[in-house]
Amino acid sequence: MYNLNKFCNIITSLRKERGWTQAYLADKIGISPQSVSKWECGIGYPDVTLFPVIADLFDISIGVLFGEKKSQEENNMNIDLKHERKFAFEPLKNIEIRVGNICRIEVIKGERENSALSIQGDSVFVEYFSVEKENGNLLLSIKNPTGTDTHWISYDRDGYEKDNVVQLYTGSDESDCTVINYLDLSIEKTVMDDHSTFRVYSRG
Repeated sequence: MYNLNKFCNIITSLRKERGWTQAYLADKIGISPQSVSKWECGIGYPDVTLFPVIADLFDISIGVLFGEKKSQEENNMNIDLKHERKFAFEPLKNIEIRVGNICRIEVIKGERENSALSIQGDSVFVEYFSVEKENGNLLLSIKNPTGTDTHWISYDRDGYEKDNVVQLYTGSDESDCTVINYLDLSIEKTVMDDHSTFRVYSRG
């Protein structure tokens, strides 16, 4: 008998590794978010015809969904995912970015078929980054990994020396973007045509 508990952990892990919401995964497969929720709770599993679709979506072998160990190539892909996440949505109307870590944010407006979001940084920065989207509204939370509500404190970046970077193509000329700094960080904004750059740095 197929082990539902094993599958629920596998599908949850694959989704979170890519920073996808349940709704985003459901949309990519063409099912309801409730179905994905049931899979991850261990109270249901996909129709057999969906397994090849899911494997292709995550770029893995079907066997991985049944508990087989990932190949070295797939493991290498997961190492890269520690430092990078990518998303695609329909064009955005309103964007709110809550900043709690040092980084550079690039927001590029322009008419496109889809919006595109790319995150690159140390593994802690990537882990504490969250994305919520609904009806063309996007909320990005660049969370403070040290847990304080008022102060930014430096942390171990595990040897990662590049800047933490968030790059967002809005997919629309009319989208509005608000950046909220909730810590004692400083933000410098530079605007060139439809390209806005926010450099977030520590005052210390």
